[in-house]
Amino acid sequence: MVYGRVLRPTGELSTPMRLGHTSDQKGSVTWADLTLPEGEGGGVLLVEVTTAVSGQSTDKGFFVRPSRRTRQWGRAELNGKKSATFYLAETGQYSVEFASPEFWRTEAALSFDSLMLFVNPKLSIPSNAKIIGDDSTAVSEDLGPNEVYVFAADYQYDWGADHVFKVHDNTQIYFEPGAHVKARIVQTEKKVDNVLISGYGVLDTHYDLEPDLVGISDDNTHQSIGIYGKNIRVHGVTIINTNPKCDVWGYCLNINANWSPIGDLADPFGADELQNQALPAPSYKPRKAHCQEKNMDDSPNTDFQNCPTSHDDGQKVTFVKCMTWQMGQDGINAGRHGIVDNSFVRVIDDAIKPWDSNGLYTNVTIWQQTLGWPINFGWWNWNQPDENTRLEDIYVIHNHNWKSSADWPETQSGQCTIGAIYGSGAVKKGYQLKNIFVETAASCALGLEISKTAYSRHPTSEGCVGSMVDFEIDGIFFDENFKSGTGYANFISGEANPYPACTGELSGKVENLKIASNVAGKALTESDFVLPAGSTVTGLELTRAKDPHTVGSWKKFDGKNAYVGSGATFDIDDAGVAVTALEQCKERCHSDLSCDCVVYDSQNKLCWKRRGCVATSFDDDASYDAYVQQDEEDGASEGGEDDGSGVVVVDDSEGGEKPIPWGMPLGVGIGGSVLIGAVAAFWKRRASGRQGLLG
Repeated sequence: MVYGRVLRPTGELSTPMRLGHTSDQKGSVTWADLTLPEGEGGGVLLVEVTTAVSGQSTDKGFFVRPSRRTRQWGRAELNGKKSATFYLAETGQYSVEFASPEFWRTEAALSFDSLMLFVNPKLSIPSNAKIIGDDSTAVSEDLGPNEVYVFAADYQYDWGADHVFKVHDNTQIYFEPGAHVKARIVQTEKKVDNVLISGYGVLDTHYDLEPDLVGISDDNTHQSIGIYGKNIRVHGVTIINTNPKCDVWGYCLNINANWSPIGDLADPFGADELQNQALPAPSYKPRKAHCQEKNMDDSPNTDFQNCPTSHDDGQKVTFVKCMTWQMGQDGINAGRHGIVDNSFVRVIDDAIKPWDSNGLYTNVTIWQQTLGWPINFGWWNWNQPDENTRLEDIYVIHNHNWKSSADWPETQSGQCTIGAIYGSGAVKKGYQLKNIFVETAASCALGLEISKTAYSRHPTSEGCVGSMVDFEIDGIFFDENFKSGTGYANFISGEANPYPACTGELSGKVENLKIASNVAGKALTESDFVLPAGSTVTGLELTRAKDPHTVGSWKKFDGKNAYVGSGATFDIDDAGVAVTALEQCKERCHSDLSCDCVVYDSQNKLCWKRRGCVATSFDDDASYDAYVQQDEEDGASEGGEDDGSGVVVVDDSEGGEKPIPWGMPLGVGIGGSVLIGAVAAFWKRRASGRQGLLG
């Protein structure tokens, strides 16, 4: 049986799978960097995975998220309860889950073991790159200027303590696949030009940071990668934080942070200078800006050398993977004119922080853990215009933040999918968010508060906070209804009692906010929001969004029921799940790569997912209708045909094309035929307690 559209594997064989894993971390993950085959028309990977994690199986569903991307390549072939085979046809970041929905719908599940597959474009390392040594005894080392370096896979980059590499102008730093570097890469003492950090290796913040070493471990440089300047590019690197302590705060990646100054050797900067200060506003120190328009004390900045002016010389973050387990560890902020594309964030604080003008965040996959917002609109920006940033195609595949955040903001809202407690004098205007897909349970869509008493803040000298004006959320989609409970609600509030001098756009209002939403088939209405200071929220417009991803074609069987023994081999749902309409029932099945059909009770709006559906064996029952997903008619792409095995191969010998069975390992040939781009990966838990892969 052919599941979905069969895509023709083309191009070169992917490189052998190199595996990473975390040890003794809550919700451990195994990950693998794969290379998508190249060739005319693009390449395809055929992946086989097997889990040996206790309690995991395909019984209650098999997911490869973001499902809105992967389901278009066809349903998975299940090889028993512990193994499955599926296609990946685009670069991106994918979570493979042998997990029932209960793992991610309930408070009891803070996280669960998972397999991440990072499918990357091909990358080459210059032959003239100098290997970085692993024998330095210094706390920090300089890289550059005007040099090309590489971290080698067979070196032991572990100095037994925090280690920092300071980058300079015109410097390229590569990671060989398999390189694991327990260090950080920073430059906050000056602004640099033309830095490239690239490769499919690992940068690991593993050790405690010494306090207040300027340019090394002061609050400016609490980042795995933290750099000031222009033409800064970061590509492909997996950034992790395996420090065993729980509360080592910082960022995964932060470029041109608009809340921090140039490092001062005589007076290290402390983030507490912007936290919980005296009202209405403290007398800020005259700390020197890097690329902000004003210094910290609001005096003008006059030095914009090596500052980006457009996307052409701005920051570019692509195919980066950010995974941390530290409470208070943030994800990615690319700064003014920064671009973030095709990246993955899994953190226990704010995931992406678009806090500056003209940012562009696209195709970002987020696994939000138990604190923070997946999308954070800002805390303590220094005072300058903050306009026209855009986010599009953001996939929130899990969101556990309701566990610890039911009191934020103002005890009314959990930390929702989008939000902030904003206390800066910078006026935010013209932000656009489009196609935010939440493929998991969540407490709320938007939790947004503007407050002169925000814990982290930078108001004007009069104590004013900026308004948020002309924001548009053009499509935010939730597959599940919101989690209900005390302290969880959508929440919007401006500053209820601004100081007399705070007028106009410095009055702290939320003005002309447009939200097009779809929560399990329904639009948000004003009754879904807590609006405690209604006069501070003006021009709110709420409409229903239409999901741009279709659910394919279905065949209806009137008056039919399907269950084990009557036309189904497995009942994925034991009990009916309440839905708003038939379309949502189909969506549930379409997102689950192990689901073949649904049974729908239209009177009570209940839905059951089923597997192994055979229509001729369905039970007659007028209370139900069965719907079976239909396969694509044009299963084979141009240049290849499908014989029913579900795989198309290209034969480089005489005699034409021959089918190869599912699960054929990488590079194995039969009779001159090669399954191009196939990968066989077997997932297990090792005896040591680490989770890893065997290839």
